[in-house]
Amino acid sequence: MFTFTVTNNTTSISGVTTGSPYSNDLADLQLPFTGIAVEYVNLTPDNLLITTDTPSFIQSGAGNETIVDNNKTAGDVVIDPGSGGNTIQASTNPTSHDTIIVDAESDAPLFDAILGLKAGDNVVIKGLTTLPATDIANAAVGTLQGLMLTVHVPATGPAAQIFLSGHNATEVATGRLTFSAFTPPSSMPEASPYLLVHVAA
Repeated sequence: MFTFTVTNNTTSISGVTTGSPYSNDLADLQLPFTGIAVEYVNLTPDNLLITTDTPSFIQSGAGNETIVDNNKTAGDVVIDPGSGGNTIQASTNPTSHDTIIVDAESDAPLFDAILGLKAGDNVVIKGLTTLPATDIANAAVGTLQGLMLTVHVPATGPAAQIFLSGHNATEVATGRLTFSAFTPPSSMPEASPYLLVHVAA
């Protein structure tokens, strides 16, 4: 059985849920996700700890979340942690790929620390299609070393900071981290443009 384990760190209530059938929330991204049959969507401002053991879509709200992909099977896990200060642990399973959605248009200010991104994983940054080199820098968060991406949408808006633990600016130069733009066609007026950050092999 597919399950999500959820601990509400605000109310100290824990539980297990099978989630809901996946409702094709991600169609506007036009990305080839595979294996997603269930979703867990909880837009509460509470602070949540969410763990999934299956290909799935997870979306949370304005709390400070910790979201862990513990999927052991083939397929994709897509995580939209919302605003706040969030920690996302990608799967170590080489047949499970993570895509982390950062909505810089709607959810900033935010800080997402993303751990364990591996070959085939992605970060989708909504609201922009380019990122100046000045907004990409090596950084330390606590004891972790990584790459900090700082995004403002619009340019005068609050910051969305994305920390890619274990990665660095050299990987941008060598092509291990690639950046590509998606601009929705006129037939998709509700969709947002985005920048896709991809971890190459």
